[in-house]
Amino acid sequence: MKAYVLRNFKELVLSEVDRPKPGPGRAVVKIVAAGVCYRDFLGWQGFQRVKLPLIAGHEFAGVVEEVGEGVSEFKPGDAVAGMMYEYCGECEYCKSGREYLCKNRKIYGEDLPGAFAEYISVDQKSLVKIPPGVSFEAASYAACVLSTVVRGARKIGVSPGRQILVTGAGGGVGVHAVQVVKAYGARVIAVTSPSKAEYVAKFADYVITNKAFSDEVKKLGGADGAIEAVGGPTLEQTLRSLNWGAKVALIGNVDPQPAPIPLGILILKEIDVLPVIQGSKADLQEALRLLASGAVKPVYTVHGFSDIPRLLEETPKASHVGRRVVKMST
Repeated sequence: MKAYVLRNFKELVLSEVDRPKPGPGRAVVKIVAAGVCYRDFLGWQGFQRVKLPLIAGHEFAGVVEEVGEGVSEFKPGDAVAGMMYEYCGECEYCKSGREYLCKNRKIYGEDLPGAFAEYISVDQKSLVKIPPGVSFEAASYAACVLSTVVRGARKIGVSPGRQILVTGAGGGVGVHAVQVVKAYGARVIAVTSPSKAEYVAKFADYVITNKAFSDEVKKLGGADGAIEAVGGPTLEQTLRSLNWGAKVALIGNVDPQPAPIPLGILILKEIDVLPVIQGSKADLQEALRLLASGAVKPVYTVHGFSDIPRLLEETPKASHVGRRVVKMST
């Protein structure tokens, strides 16, 4: 089969590799769509720990092709979305529903062969059936983007009557975070670039395009919580925008370098900064439910399999709105 193999950092090579076989408890999925994530860019650049050489990519959806011994939940022909990692199911984190902290967690495209390929081998625990009405394209990034946002929204207590700030609101995470927050009944103040403001305004209550946005947020009554989808470049302004006792779901990390944090603001306002690494399987199921119900409209552009190297190179420019998805040829 064809696959993009990361042979060395910054060296992604289209290669012919062996098609995976379905071992015990595993399924082979024919990939229909794969998402291209900022994490893929960081792995390609060498900022993420990757077991080289390895097939890149961690976001995918497709059709079950074969199943191995002991697989009972899935059969050939099932449409499935994949989590971005495998987990043991036995440690204290897994047993408490926090698979994302599993002591034995392995990530596709970093520890295990990934999704930039025609087929992928997946532990059955890391698959969820795609409900009717959800496209393969939207399902492909539901685990990495939407389930993480769902978990972030729950951690900061998004609910009706609250006002939530979302940074990077035109990006793949941010534009969906705006919609998840709205689906849970809160008002949204969205921060984005001027070029994306008109599009983001379709979903948000307020849109701000200034880099120094905290004063404008305060004029709107401040934020009771925030989904920080950018990270270091916007974090201080986000903290200055928050009301006392607010909580921040820290999801974005577009600049992997250490970021200064104004401790005085954190202490005086007693702000909780709550990092969110990934969502759980239950969060993925909730994300797919939101898509199936129409409460969240997927925002993405579709590209060809051969576009993957170019898409990685263009990732830091952030000129696109929403997510970028690669459609596999059939």
